[in-house]
Amino acid sequence: MSLRDLLASTVADLEGPLESRTRALALRRFLIEERPGVLPARVGGVAHQAWARLRAEAFYPEWSEVSRVTSGDGTIKLALGLGDASVETVLIPGRGRSTVCVSSQAGCTRRCDFCATARLGLGRNLRAGEIVLQYLVAAAADPECPPRNVVFMGMGEPLDNLDGVLAAVRGLTDVFPGLSPRHVTVSTAGVLPGMRRFLAESDANLALSLNATTDAVRTRVMPHNARWPIAALLGLLREEGARQPKRRFFIEYVLLAGVNDTDDDAGRLTRLLRGIDAQVNVIPHNAFPGSPYVAPSRAATLRFHHRVKSRGGKSIVRWPRGADIAGACGQLALRHAVVEAAGAGRLGG
Repeated sequence: MSLRDLLASTVADLEGPLESRTRALALRRFLIEERPGVLPARVGGVAHQAWARLRAEAFYPEWSEVSRVTSGDGTIKLALGLGDASVETVLIPGRGRSTVCVSSQAGCTRRCDFCATARLGLGRNLRAGEIVLQYLVAAAADPECPPRNVVFMGMGEPLDNLDGVLAAVRGLTDVFPGLSPRHVTVSTAGVLPGMRRFLAESDANLALSLNATTDAVRTRVMPHNARWPIAALLGLLREEGARQPKRRFFIEYVLLAGVNDTDDDAGRLTRLLRGIDAQVNVIPHNAFPGSPYVAPSRAATLRFHHRVKSRGGKSIVRWPRGADIAGACGQLALRHAVVEAAGAGRLGG
């Protein structure tokens, strides 16, 4: 990571150019605690000349809030303009603390058939500082409910932007935000080389978006499965679990009615996950315009969940949050941003 990417810089990154850990701590505190804006000419506790040199070389994202919409359940979706790119970030409130869902790409490299973001194609990878920025903007959106968890489950495939994601995780968990790697989860559609590197270089949680129990079905809904099939992906998790027994994984399973929600699927899923310490997050499909799929009924969703648990699996149901504002899992596609920006005559920064 370049030291010039200020928002993703750790205290250790800043010590050299500022010639002092005390100054680095002061700058880091300022960057994290202030709502992102224009960098000032002076920062308290930082020598003027040292700050001036660093500021002249630094990357600091230009951004604008394109739109903000709030769900009936309190979820807030923010569309942010980042110069030549636009992304969506979601703040999901909880009791006394919130979760921020960040994007790692503008658009996505993958073509998962049940995800609205896939329809956008890829704009570009986000820089690490642009990812950290999303956390800071979302945290400021509801000061009464401070975020204590970050999930890389927004727009994009995080492991296709692995350098930026690893740097952002380091920045997010360094000293001040109150986060630890155990409170950061990076989700992947199953990019095997990126998974290997991520597990070697980060202590953050890994979530694998599995969504099928046979390669035939998974390739149909996630075409890249033809390159990295189920056995290879789960084999890596099994190996990592043997190497680091305390490491836990999450398996995301989007339920698609009539596609992957049968009793046989539930049975196969538990067999596939034997030997892996993983929690299955059962996620009813969140509809979007043009989606060829529908979610199972609530009863069918609960039956699948209970069948997994009855066979020894760990499972919870992730019921939709923010679906009424197109802010739920698989719905991020700048739909509200496009509508509102059209009225304002612009989109992006």
